[in-house]
Amino acid sequence: MSSFLSKLLNHYSLSLEDLEARKALRSFASLTTPFELEDFKGVVKRLKQAVLNKEKTVIYGDYDVDGLTSTTIIYLALKELGLPVGYFIPSRFHEGYGLNEKRVEEFAKKGYHLIVTVDNGITAFSSIALAKKLGMETVVIDHHELTSTLPDTPYVFHQFKSGFLKYNCSAASLSYFVARSLLNRDDEYLATLAGIAVFSDVMPLVGNNLVFARLALSFLNKNRYPNLVSLIGNKESYDYEDFSFSLIPALNSPGRVSKEVMATNNTAKFLMERNNDTVIKKYASEIASLNQQRKDIVKNISFDPSKYLSSDHGEVLYTSQYGGLSGLFANKAMREKKVPVAVFSLDDTDPENLVGSLRAPDPYRVDVFLSQNPQLFISCGGHSKAAGLKIKKKDYFKVATAFLSECEKQSLENNQVSEEHISLDLEDLNEDNYRTLEEFMPFGEGFEAPLFSLSLGRENLVFSQNGNAAFSYSPDKKSKLFFYGDIKPLKDEHYSYYVFVGQFRKETFQGKVSYSLFSTNFDSQI
Repeated sequence: MSSFLSKLLNHYSLSLEDLEARKALRSFASLTTPFELEDFKGVVKRLKQAVLNKEKTVIYGDYDVDGLTSTTIIYLALKELGLPVGYFIPSRFHEGYGLNEKRVEEFAKKGYHLIVTVDNGITAFSSIALAKKLGMETVVIDHHELTSTLPDTPYVFHQFKSGFLKYNCSAASLSYFVARSLLNRDDEYLATLAGIAVFSDVMPLVGNNLVFARLALSFLNKNRYPNLVSLIGNKESYDYEDFSFSLIPALNSPGRVSKEVMATNNTAKFLMERNNDTVIKKYASEIASLNQQRKDIVKNISFDPSKYLSSDHGEVLYTSQYGGLSGLFANKAMREKKVPVAVFSLDDTDPENLVGSLRAPDPYRVDVFLSQNPQLFISCGGHSKAAGLKIKKKDYFKVATAFLSECEKQSLENNQVSEEHISLDLEDLNEDNYRTLEEFMPFGEGFEAPLFSLSLGRENLVFSQNGNAAFSYSPDKKSKLFFYGDIKPLKDEHYSYYVFVGQFRKETFQGKVSYSLFSTNFDSQI
């Protein structure tokens, strides 16, 4: 056993047998299925009835990747069976999250008989009650937090209500099992969509979530779906970072930055189209343009310093700009600070309200904060690591203070210890060790990517001319340190060497492969 493999096994407290068992979860046969559960069978039976009777049916999704992929999965399955099915993805800016009564009334006027909500609906009590009053039935496929009340419909498939799983999962994975039963076969493209949603919705990488994640990467490399490839780029092979850093941000962009009503619906149409190059090219261009707009916004965003609150174990930020990107800002800040983060911005539909996004690293839980403070919110929803909420603007400091207090409380309860780094030498950044690292992938919620540390003397560093990067290379130039940040402290002659902390990455540039430690953090040493 190599020293590098031993370090990784020790880091994750795994044996070789544990690693082999984790690696084995790579096929449809590895999935835990809900096929014998009464809730699941009820939903499938109702949809089969709709197909048999040619009922006019509409799918109501959500504007994030989980909602888009869920909508696509159910739509493609029902369409293949010949059902005249429509779909609608709400705009964050015009309608907000979830099924609303105005849209229900419009569905009734258009003659729809069945509404299928995906990635929403579990708390749409008034809207589903109105649908029933107007003569429509509703099927709910949702994974969001359960409350003591359920919507007034017998057709609900939820991982906890049904007793399906003991861990959270994406709505797309729930939708996949429904589609699987409707089609009576597994489908590699639909499974790929379910796997993408595992990463987009920050699901714990265990059980079905891990299987779907691995299937998605395998099928993308095998089938090279033209629509997905058009957003990622044409590469010899794809990896999990292509999901997290290319595909998912692009697919999320229309819902986060565009105020055009049809932007999110066009994104769903893009996912539904796998063969028509003209259609794919048209929508890929629109999505790419919005994704660039998102990047520009993130680069230039400003937060209000007068409303900034923080503690050793939490951070709260406020911006008057770009409410649709609050989740992205929260994710970014959480990764940098490694503490729970709340980001608030003005509600586009009501200037007296604020919308917020909460994100938390292990072992913190934001759902605890939601469950213990319902009186502070107009609405809220999510899961342990990611949540959204709406509050009165006047209550900002009250909510922010309560959030930080909960973070401090959880910190004491968790009795956290310093994060462990795996020590490497520059020469350890090589192909063999990267292949070993790949055996542990994918990384994500509950199985975070390991952080590595590398000690280097100041004389081994080369500095960029623009003053924001430092490098160190092995003699063969195949291994390197890449530090991105303020390099002034690195030039301080009081220190002789530095310990850099970061992630082990494989890079390909102009056909040449190199291996690097990508770092934004270091400690100075005398």
